[in-house]
Amino acid sequence: MKRILAPFALAALMFTLATGLACAQTTTTKTTPAAKAPAATTTKTAPATLEQDLRTFSNWVDEKLELPMANVRLDWATLESDYTRMTKRLDSAAVGLSVQSKREYLGQKARYKAWAAENGHPVPETILVGEARDNAVDNVQRKLLNTSAPINRAMASDLPNLYAQLVESTNAQHRTWTKTNWDEANLVLGRLNARYDQVGSQLTIEDRVRVRSLQAEFRAQEKARDLKSILNGL
Repeated sequence: MKRILAPFALAALMFTLATGLACAQTTTTKTTPAAKAPAATTTKTAPATLEQDLRTFSNWVDEKLELPMANVRLDWATLESDYTRMTKRLDSAAVGLSVQSKREYLGQKARYKAWAAENGHPVPETILVGEARDNAVDNVQRKLLNTSAPINRAMASDLPNLYAQLVESTNAQHRTWTKTNWDEANLVLGRLNARYDQVGSQLTIEDRVRVRSLQAEFRAQEKARDLKSILNGL
């Protein structure tokens, strides 16, 4: 019996060894997940800085104030639209401007408003968002008008003398003024003009003529400065 069982045991052993060898030779390959494509990046175009917007606006004002009035009257609606578009952004974000740039901006606005008012197109007063606008002008007003009294509450009868004081200070100091100084003086002129628009009708014709003459004298001094700058650059 033992002799009969031996071949079967040997066959079973050989089958087990063969099966183990086959399993050892079989390999499993793990699938490596495909590498993800890098996420697409979006590049946003950086908006123009406030300082660049100010340069654009300042150059625009300088250019428009040199135009013949006959040309300007033909397209005043476009002029007003351009002014509103440029000042809207600067007004709303002026807190980001430097102190000097802020003064320049307010000065250029005052120049434009005075010019527009002189030609029958007054511009509504606006407030800088996030800014106490009056604080930027008080020191300059005190220096040029010798008073810190609120101009927006000045009596109509006081205005001719306040204009005269501004022109007198300008005549005495303008030879050493920089563009910043002129911008600051225009801020004060803007205050005077805003009050004049409110109460000027209470003045006599003689006083109104005097105010117009003083406004023109201030503007003539500023024009002379512009001409001097041009000649110095030749």
